[in-house]
Amino acid sequence: MSFRRYLVKRIAISIALTLVSVSIIFLTLRLLPGDPFSSLITSGGLSQEQVDALRAQYGLDEPIYVQYVKYVQSLLTLNFGYSIAQSRPVGDIVFPRLLNTMILLVPALVVTAIVSSTLGSYAGWNRGSSFEQLSIVVTTFFRSTPVFVTGIFFLIVFSYQLDLLPAFGMRNPTASPEGLRETFLSTDFAIHYVLPFVTVVLYYSGDFLMLARNSVVERKGSEFLTLHRAKGLSEMEQLARAGRNSMLPLITYFALRLGMMFQGLITLEVVFAWPGIGRALVLAIDQKDYPTVQAAVFIMAFTVIVMNLLADVMYAKLDPTVAEGDV
Repeated sequence: MSFRRYLVKRIAISIALTLVSVSIIFLTLRLLPGDPFSSLITSGGLSQEQVDALRAQYGLDEPIYVQYVKYVQSLLTLNFGYSIAQSRPVGDIVFPRLLNTMILLVPALVVTAIVSSTLGSYAGWNRGSSFEQLSIVVTTFFRSTPVFVTGIFFLIVFSYQLDLLPAFGMRNPTASPEGLRETFLSTDFAIHYVLPFVTVVLYYSGDFLMLARNSVVERKGSEFLTLHRAKGLSEMEQLARAGRNSMLPLITYFALRLGMMFQGLITLEVVFAWPGIGRALVLAIDQKDYPTVQAAVFIMAFTVIVMNLLADVMYAKLDPTVAEGDV
């Protein structure tokens, strides 16, 4: 019963946070100076009457509260309207780019979670070793370096100096793949994928390595490992059991990090010209394309809230004392 109440409470908080987030997005855009059509008047591209007609077409001439109600309704139905800059449905712009972002981030997070957690567990088990010190120095260096700086460095070395890998984009500009198979399972995609993928893996490796390392260090002298040692288990078998008992913080952190998938990746997508939702957001902001900005930021905020909710639920399910203490 306590878990059910905990779940209802967390869902209610998530709904409230979502409403706050969408309201902030809406108000921030309306408080910016000018609107998407102001520059068309000053440049002489359109007359005032033509611009007024465009504003009416996109509902920007209506009272602010009417715009807000329509905005919330569009989000609830995932009907984000039409892009001002591209004159096509916003969904046709943001959803393919969201897929491109997830294709880049999710495999990178899975790989770094598995590899870095394994290395971190080994480092914690061999505390004080050269391997532990080196792994901490290397992963901390990449984690503390802004992700776009690492990306630019790799571009300079591997694209411009060594000419081993392409610098920009997700595929050759002349390529026109059809379907998911040709798009994401081709050699052309693979060679464009290497640099941004490696950059993301290195950037997040420090977090998972230190979490796993600290968890194993805490459990190394615990009673259950002493019992396993007395039973004659080898060092590697003891390490495997210590690592398995350290999975709770790693699982919850993975869920949280997946929710914040766009943090830092916006600049990375700009550096590599990766056609993801972060780069689409930057272009939409530059063009003051309200519908596209609203949709992209809403998707980002909603993803963070949902994954935080999932992390809370997973933690409470794996550790029942969390739900009992929160209710």
